[in-house]
Amino acid sequence: MFKLNFSKILPDFSLRKEKTDQFIHTWKNQNKAVYADFKRGIGKVAEGDFTTLYNMYAMMKDCVPPEAQSFYDWFLTLFTQNPSQLQRMMSGNVQWAGEHTEKIAQCIVNRQLGLGINLKTGKVDIYKSCQKGLLMVKSGTPVEIWNRLPQNMRTHFIEQLDKLAQNSNGCMLLSKLERKQLYHSLSFFADIFILSHAVFLPKFLANLYDRIINQGDTLAYCMYYFVVFDHGLVLMMEILNAILTKEEVDESGLTLVHNCIHILVHHSMEMGTDTKASWENAVEDCHPEIWKDVMLALHKAKGKRGKKKSIRTLDEILIGDVAILKKRTCQFLDENTDGICLAYLLCALIRARKIEASIPYMTFHRAIEQFTGQHTGHDIPQKRYGELKMFTLNSSPYGDSYKRAKRIIDKWTQIFIEVG
Repeated sequence: MFKLNFSKILPDFSLRKEKTDQFIHTWKNQNKAVYADFKRGIGKVAEGDFTTLYNMYAMMKDCVPPEAQSFYDWFLTLFTQNPSQLQRMMSGNVQWAGEHTEKIAQCIVNRQLGLGINLKTGKVDIYKSCQKGLLMVKSGTPVEIWNRLPQNMRTHFIEQLDKLAQNSNGCMLLSKLERKQLYHSLSFFADIFILSHAVFLPKFLANLYDRIINQGDTLAYCMYYFVVFDHGLVLMMEILNAILTKEEVDESGLTLVHNCIHILVHHSMEMGTDTKASWENAVEDCHPEIWKDVMLALHKAKGKRGKKKSIRTLDEILIGDVAILKKRTCQFLDENTDGICLAYLLCALIRARKIEASIPYMTFHRAIEQFTGQHTGHDIPQKRYGELKMFTLNSSPYGDSYKRAKRIIDKWTQIFIEVG
């Protein structure tokens, strides 16, 4: 099994994500009606209207490379052929994963080897140890793969396979050893499935990038904002709870719900979009099965440590006539080009009551960077802003730099006050 951790694969992932967060925030503020329609579509899922979900699945399906589709066809055929045809399909002449078939086969045979995948170039090679900057995926034995599965999934699979191994009278057609071999064989095919998917990832991501960046697919923007900023994963849990409360769900459906809940909690905690406290509050009045799953997942989850970055745009933090305030901000930046003046700009806006005094400096700094499209060092202006909050410039005498700061702040405070 492999875990796609972009923060380890891409050295500049944090900077990329921060820029993306700012871009999505800006887009959402400019397209509130589009996002509102998306939210309404998500809300209708609990009522049985899956249109929005179908659109999301269709977008992802369109990004699947052709060789992956060929692999799906081959994989499906494995379970519909007689033994002689199956042996031919598993022969070395069949390229079930295109040009990477042989490398995948080597990793399956020798579990000490691993595939190293460059997500930027799409190059795939075999390595004996982990390589920095590559997506690494290793094959385990069928037993190891089986043991990694959650207990509820293993129990469900065993029960379903046992039903298939029984005759009409309920008598087992296979011995206990034969059934165990069957379980391990299925896990082996799951290994092929996972390794093959890993080599398809670069082209899938390239297609997804083209769809989002070059074609500007608004559905993808809505999905990003929904998950990262609008507590979308918690909302999806609430939708599952509504379905479980209103409808009769069979054993298979319940197993699917269990797995979905664990995935939702795990990823929200890993991304830092929600906290243990927010999950506990959200699940307080939910169906007992949902409550149990969430609490179990929270027990296993590790939350993001440290203070989460606050990503907001100027449009979101300015108070009053935002358009004119942004024009005045541009004038300020043209007139005061050194980075330290950002501290004076924030002070002036706060004094003019055009920004809440509780806004952290770095939230303002990121908003300015997104607004101007320029990266500015934050250490000096952040330090100066902290000093200005501690001192009263009207009282004790200060050096020339503080006299300049007072002059700039006083001038621009008045300018911002005059804006409605």
